[in-house]
Amino acid sequence: MDLKLYKRPISSLSVTGDRVRVTPGVITKFSSALSAKSINIYCISMGEYSVSFFVDDADMEKARDALEDIVSKTSSFGALSITRNLGMVTVTGTEFMGKPGVISKLAGVLATKNINIVSISTSFDSAVLLLNWKDCGMAYETIGRDFRI
Repeated sequence: MDLKLYKRPISSLSVTGDRVRVTPGVITKFSSALSAKSINIYCISMGEYSVSFFVDDADMEKARDALEDIVSKTSSFGALSITRNLGMVTVTGTEFMGKPGVISKLAGVLATKNINIVSISTSFDSAVLLLNWKDCGMAYETIGRDFRI
């Protein structure tokens, strides 16, 4: 298992609206606007009524300006909200493949330290955890010490 703690704070920019998930090209529309401003996207999270882009906190204002322009001109998007001072920890390994309950165990280890997962994105071999910035060091240490599959 590989564990990585990102050393800089992250911001979340979340676009909400009743038609976010059913709007064709929604990811392309917003990610292209961020790319045009040379903003790297660390993670994307999508729900029924929202899509969130996680970027370096230092790029938040440029990202906000790029996304606000689209939100203000498109009726299917209601609002843009920003959450600052997030941190990112990634856990990668073959342990994630084909083993039920891995995410539950990971969340349980963090819960024992009262660490809230703000957002999580998973793939076949990894989990990207977005946490409050103040909790990242503890989360990194706790996962490294206590997470067993």
